[in-house]
Amino acid sequence: MKKQNEWNRWVAVAAAAFFAVLFINPAEPPAQSEDAAKKLETYRAAIKAEYGIDIKDFKETLKGGRADGKGITQYDLKQILLGIKVELEHTTNKMLALEIVTDHLEEIPDYYTHLEKMEKEAEAQKGKK
Repeated sequence: MKKQNEWNRWVAVAAAAFFAVLFINPAEPPAQSEDAAKKLETYRAAIKAEYGIDIKDFKETLKGGRADGKGITQYDLKQILLGIKVELEHTTNKMLALEIVTDHLEEIPDYYTHLEKMEKEAEAQKGKK
């Protein structure tokens, strides 16, 4: 009886592996939906128009960032555009600025709106003194 149970488990595992090989091809990425492709193209065009960089070739260079491995279109486009402008105060590398932006947006989705508000408030306080 014990050998029969082991045999049944082995057959079940082999069958599952066989069907996985037939229906799942790890060499092919999952098909991108039409909406996702349009969204990526919208982001790509906007970032290219504003900053002259093409996100098609975006590669992470800072290891350990919170947004590592995540797609740019997960983040609000307005926040990305604001963020690149802010981060370019600290670097001339636009792709690096974009990577820093995504790390900040991973932590706080409207990070740059908050930063802008905080800076305006600080300037107003400074003007009152």
